[in-house]
Amino acid sequence: MTTGAPMEQRLESTNRLLRALTEAQTEFIRGSDAQGLFNRLLGVLLELTDSEYGFIGEVLYAPEGVPYLRTYAITNIAWTGELREVYARQAPLGMEFRNLRTLFGAVMTSGKHVLSNNPSADPRSGGVPPGHPPLRAFLGLPFNSGGELVGMVGIANRPGGYDQGVIDFLQPFLATCCSVILGGRSEQQRRQAEETLRHREEELRRHRDHLEELVQVRTEKLLRTTKELERHQLSHQEKLIALGELAGTIAHEINSPMGYVMSNLSMLTRYIASLERMLQRYREFEQSVGAHLQGPQAEALASLRTLWEQENLNTVLADVQDLLGETQEGTQRVKDIIQSLKQRMQHQKEEAYPQLVDLNKELATALKMMAGDALEGRCEVRTAYGEVPPILGFPIEISQVFTHLLSNAAGAIADRGEIRVTTKQEGEMVVVSISDTGHGMPPEVQARIFTPFFTTRPPGRGTGLGLAISYNIISRHHGRIEVQSQPGQGTTFTLRLPAAPEALRAAFTTKAGSAPV
Repeated sequence: MTTGAPMEQRLESTNRLLRALTEAQTEFIRGSDAQGLFNRLLGVLLELTDSEYGFIGEVLYAPEGVPYLRTYAITNIAWTGELREVYARQAPLGMEFRNLRTLFGAVMTSGKHVLSNNPSADPRSGGVPPGHPPLRAFLGLPFNSGGELVGMVGIANRPGGYDQGVIDFLQPFLATCCSVILGGRSEQQRRQAEETLRHREEELRRHRDHLEELVQVRTEKLLRTTKELERHQLSHQEKLIALGELAGTIAHEINSPMGYVMSNLSMLTRYIASLERMLQRYREFEQSVGAHLQGPQAEALASLRTLWEQENLNTVLADVQDLLGETQEGTQRVKDIIQSLKQRMQHQKEEAYPQLVDLNKELATALKMMAGDALEGRCEVRTAYGEVPPILGFPIEISQVFTHLLSNAAGAIADRGEIRVTTKQEGEMVVVSISDTGHGMPPEVQARIFTPFFTTRPPGRGTGLGLAISYNIISRHHGRIEVQSQPGQGTTFTLRLPAAPEALRAAFTTKAGSAPV
């Protein structure tokens, strides 16, 4: 992938990267080996950036607080027999690098990317030992979570060096690496927690006389462990890469054939109108001359009348315009959905800074996107939008929350029901409520719905991540999400988000068209 490459080549590189990341996420969720997964990711990274060698690693800290690097995947560039033996022995376990007077050490100490297209003259470089393969260009990229440096990626010797375009291109790759490492940490902590619980249970069996006290200790430790696990799992899920680029590509591919269909439908409508006028003239002619014809002409006309009745052409002519109108309406709806997808993709590319978000508009768009799918024909949607001020945030993320809550509401309704969407202002907060008349939830389910991977759906019908991700998004917007539900009486999700201050709204209005400050 080169910054100056043709658009088609860059799009292909982006698609290849997204496919690789999607496969990696799927493999990780299925429990695949982390080292094998990172080795495959490193191969994709080197291929797409045309780099000679590189590594992917986790940043850890020594007891004295000094960072060091432990690799999950690294290119074998051993230049001596002794180093080849070390690589063969240590690479599967993770090689450790503690010298911070290097280019990759500069990444760990600064927490920022290091781009050096002339390493030999770079003061941050520690040089290379004799016999080491030449280092002509280097790019080190950190990935973080909540202000914590989680790990880094390093690649070297790309022809022509590296630039900002490569850094931007690799952002989804860095987010995926971060998610996988955080997920591995969470899994390790989960196993440690399970081991701790096992020992506690053995202790309970050995000390039955102190059962009540030991149960209390175990319960407290379990609660602390569970909260810690949930915190790490939410941080992990926060980094999952949305497949927005893929959706944009699909929308683009559908748009052209849909244009042909709509054009052909318009032409067909005009043709049908011409045929209707012709048939009407025929009926008028048949009625005016039919009584005067005799012999073969009368028989031919009678045959035409019989065919007209057999084919039920009166009904056909009455229905054909309705059918064409419904078809045109359906294709227009598909085109509107495609246009919405393309607009969202454009917004997503521009969404580097928080923006003023009109919640009423985002709700209306989410409902429009779902109108032909989960809602239409089965759920009656009632809306009551109040006059509410905008909030400061990210429209794509807010829309993701609305879409998931509406989808859940539709899924909770078995046959037919009602979904109610309301907005209002309460003091400095904007309140959004999404209610359904579905099957509702018992208290034990309500207590766990925001836990990652918890789902009441059958296997294969849900990942249990939607509400956890929604909870995290609303929290990052300094809001909160609440749920009220009764079995058999439906569910209401209430979002409370802080309104953007008036001074900030005025600043955005004054600086319209420029990036927020």
